[in-house]
Amino acid sequence: MSLRISNDDASFSVLFHHNPNPMWIVEVDTLMFKEVNDAAIKHYGYTREEFLYEITLSQIRPVYEQQDMLALIKRIKHSQTVKKELTHLKKDGSTIYVNITSYNVTYNGCHCRMVIIHDITEQKLKDIQLTQAVNKINETLESITDGFITLDSKLRITYLNKEAERILATKRAAVLHKTLWHLYPYYRQLEVFKQFNFSLEKHETVKFEEYVSPLNKWICFTVYPGAEGLAVYFQDITGQKHGEEQINLKNQSLDQIAYINSHLIRKPLANIMGIINSLDGTPHNNEQLEQPLKMLKLSAVELDHIIKDINARVEKTLT
Repeated sequence: MSLRISNDDASFSVLFHHNPNPMWIVEVDTLMFKEVNDAAIKHYGYTREEFLYEITLSQIRPVYEQQDMLALIKRIKHSQTVKKELTHLKKDGSTIYVNITSYNVTYNGCHCRMVIIHDITEQKLKDIQLTQAVNKINETLESITDGFITLDSKLRITYLNKEAERILATKRAAVLHKTLWHLYPYYRQLEVFKQFNFSLEKHETVKFEEYVSPLNKWICFTVYPGAEGLAVYFQDITGQKHGEEQINLKNQSLDQIAYINSHLIRKPLANIMGIINSLDGTPHNNEQLEQPLKMLKLSAVELDHIIKDINARVEKTLT
């Protein structure tokens, strides 16, 4: 049963015409305005005559929402009270966002809806801007090549990006609002557990590298403390570490080669030079030459083996 009202009702006149919020009464079947208050006239820019005789509710709603509007009116035709967030148009074409409260009433014998409008455009635009800013930040964080996670003051993960999922070999749905130490107890034994707690307690930025054996990865962490917890950037540096290991191995080989050059080669070479010097400028018969030649041959063979070993080491180091 709908509320019956008319212009002759003094209490209605006070509550409707003097209400600071825009209000109107619309006939359900024709969508024609049957009454508007001064606040609606001022807010939407139409004159009273334009509201009552020239436009219908359709002009207040964007064209792309017309079908939704008709469906809504049909759906709430006999509903007592309806609250809804809608988009409205002013006379100048500007868009506003509103919350409406609609009541089923009988006005001067016509089946109508009385509507109270609250303009929420300012807050809605702030919400849209905030959402856009958050989305932009999320897009940036999802596109960076570092893993990124945020943790609250209890070290529960509140966000992690796509690269973090890859590096940690997990899915965000499995770890959000949980701690890594509870999900994966082995993290408690790692330096990362100590460093996260240190950064949180001391409010200091920390950077460190650690080998995470279950992942078989070297990871470089940079931890930034904040008012609500931690922000952590990290990279998989396993390839870099393997490269460093290869460089160290090559350096060790080069050190060995340098040692061979400075010590081992000098020995047979010194023997050869000594034999040559002892034979130089003195007459010798075959018996006298036999022993020096034998020693010379042995030194030459030894030198040949050492040179071959050096060549093999150099080739291995450079490949």
